[in-house]
Amino acid sequence: MAQRLWQQSERDIVTARRLLYPDTHYAAANYAHQAAEKALKAACWYLRGEEPPWRHDLVRCADLIAERMGAVPGNVQAAVEQLQPMFDESRYPSGNVSEPIPAELIDQRDADLAIKLAEEVMAWVRTLLQRPPGRPGARTGC
Repeated sequence: MAQRLWQQSERDIVTARRLLYPDTHYAAANYAHQAAEKALKAACWYLRGEEPPWRHDLVRCADLIAERMGAVPGNVQAAVEQLQPMFDESRYPSGNVSEPIPAELIDQRDADLAIKLAEEVMAWVRTLLQRPPGRPGARTGC
């Protein structure tokens, strides 16, 4: 399953790059977040031998990986923390009608940043996936 999550992560970052057009920046940011999320879940599954949490919490996944691998590198921790709020911002409009919808809220700069941050997370995960795997089959709720 770790391999499948990683493969989807790679496709999601490609999709994010392809969505860098006016009026689709919100979708590029969303796919960048998804790429980072699936990469972290792949690492969690691979290194911990556990099914990752099925929520959109990048910080929690990174923390769970750190429990096995040691501290998350500073640039990756910063990337995860910056990407986390982009998920909600890029998906659903606020209940406040005076606030912009995601398609108006996320601009080119935000989308470019989201892709850059996701690529940093993925580069770290790529190195983690080179290590020996964890215990396969355990299901303790990574």
